[in-house]
Amino acid sequence: MMGRFFILTHSWIPQVRYNRDDNKPRLDKWIKEGWLSVVPGDYVNYEHVYDWLVEQSEFYQIEYIAYDRAKALYLNKSLEKYGFKTEKVIQGFVTLGGPLQNFKEMMLDGKVIYNNSSLFRWYLNNVRLVEDRNKNWMPTKQSKNRKIDGFAAALNAHALVIDMLVKPAGNRNVGVISMSELMRKD
Repeated sequence: MMGRFFILTHSWIPQVRYNRDDNKPRLDKWIKEGWLSVVPGDYVNYEHVYDWLVEQSEFYQIEYIAYDRAKALYLNKSLEKYGFKTEKVIQGFVTLGGPLQNFKEMMLDGKVIYNNSSLFRWYLNNVRLVEDRNKNWMPTKQSKNRKIDGFAAALNAHALVIDMLVKPAGNRNVGVISMSELMRKD
């Protein structure tokens, strides 16, 4: 029997993109809920992601960090230098097809806990599945403006943790905590 897993997501948006977004109330809601951070400049500098992961490692035991080698080489090297174990996940039908099928089944069975994040739900709603001739699935965007980054990151992580889910460790007591509670510094 496969266990459950908890997804803790966070996303970043560059100030330039935030300024030109047509739906700032939606972004502001995600910022207020703690799911999204606006960072200065035209792009998300890897240091913001690095700092967040280091901060999270104070609260959680991070076993591995999965990464897409095409987009995160510098970040990955910095994380390894800090002491994190990282593993690349090749982006392709064969590599992600099985994990995607399993992720879908676990979502349908209610075994994916994501604190009802409205940002993660938005990512899920933006996913369109494409299929190769061998019936392997791959996620893609519904359109160019419909981001799926948070889902893609969760899927990359899921590709690494499937073995851990078959035989879960610990007492299996799972609670729910909001991102704002997690980030609060008392």
